[in-house]
Amino acid sequence: MTHKLYEKMNIPIGCEVGNTIFKKLFYENGNMSSSDKELFTNHIDKIVWKYSFKEENLNIKAYKTDELDYEEIAVIEVSLNNDKKYNRIAEIIQNTIPYPLILIFVMGDKILLNTASKRINKVDVSKNTVEDYIYSSWINLSSLNDNEEKFLQSLNIRDFSFINIYKFYCSFADKVKIFNASAITGNFDNLKSKDIEEVETLNAEIESLNNEIEKLKIELKKEQHFNKRLDINVKIKNIESKKDNLIEKLKA
Repeated sequence: MTHKLYEKMNIPIGCEVGNTIFKKLFYENGNMSSSDKELFTNHIDKIVWKYSFKEENLNIKAYKTDELDYEEIAVIEVSLNNDKKYNRIAEIIQNTIPYPLILIFVMGDKILLNTASKRINKVDVSKNTVEDYIYSSWINLSSLNDNEEKFLQSLNIRDFSFINIYKFYCSFADKVKIFNASAITGNFDNLKSKDIEEVETLNAEIESLNNEIEKLKIELKKEQHFNKRLDINVKIKNIESKKDNLIEKLKA
């Protein structure tokens, strides 16, 4: 089913790798705890290095500074036995493999995409500092809605920035950020023209307000006193109003 995604990405044949990455690599190099090893054993069916993006096969310059080392991007497909704890699995893979990675999690007909920023660790230059993990929602490739279809179409790599590999990677990550925000606005196309930093900031603020609302709703269920329940409801209404204003700003 993932062929639908790769067709949309329009990846040249010369970028294909198709090598299996054995779990042993992570057991030996990842300083994994027993619970992490169990996670890999029980939750992952297979890990495959699908594609490689670099100067030799994509005619795109590497980018290297004192802090960033973007010479090659690896597209890695992770087939899961269940869709739980993919966040921890992503963290382990991103921290173990030094390349910038695009992770494609697969569970039946569903996919979930992950990227992460990597900086050279100045204390230990043999390691990277991994941060800013970005996850898409799960997408069912067998029943795409209009928003998901437009998102997948936007992943055509021929339309990404080819200034250098770092900018190319940012192009992919930005598409995921826009898609996440479009889950709120319902319109992927409208967000493409907006400043990505503004989209990311508004999306984070909305998510934070959603978390506040959920906590208050849990508190409301436990509260027995009428006056306190009233106060909590007022707080929820105020936060929802703030959230609605941010959503309108995102849509504008």
